[in-house]
Amino acid sequence: MEAVVTSAHLFCGGGGDTQGALVAEYKPIWAIENNKYAAAVYRKRFPDVQLIESDIRQLSDEFIRHLSVPDVLIGGSPCPDFSIAGNRSGLEGSRGQLFFEFLRFLRLLQPKTFLFENVNGILSHDNGKTFQKIIEAFGQLGYMGSWQLRNGNRHVPQNRPRIFVVGIHREYTSNKVKPM
Repeated sequence: MEAVVTSAHLFCGGGGDTQGALVAEYKPIWAIENNKYAAAVYRKRFPDVQLIESDIRQLSDEFIRHLSVPDVLIGGSPCPDFSIAGNRSGLEGSRGQLFFEFLRFLRLLQPKTFLFENVNGILSHDNGKTFQKIIEAFGQLGYMGSWQLRNGNRHVPQNRPRIFVVGIHREYTSNKVKPM
């Protein structure tokens, strides 16, 4: 019997990352989305995935602790505060602060691995200091891994460079993986 890799999705939108998880043969178990229109699309596309339609900031730590712990936590906080086309307010902006919600889920659930995705503008924000803070925050939670800038055009009709950070909890790895 082959092991099933489970995934959970923060800021899931209409389900692009969930579709990617299915292509990778993961089993999505739950997702969170605040926008009612995006949630309606998600619910239609993935009726078997538990969708929590809520502002992620309103979910209590107790609620989060009662969620099934996925093998992989996937998400990318909304990008306008990091985007070159956005207002560039970084982690101080109302959407940029949602990155800390991703961290809160990592801290409370401690999944084996995570995938964090965002726009490439996050690399240059505040001369790279913002991205350094993000990488350090993952490390402080016990995750090691790496990041890569890739075009997000696989399986979708778009041409947008995206940053992907993949981390594995140190409990599940050897010293061969470099700290973030």
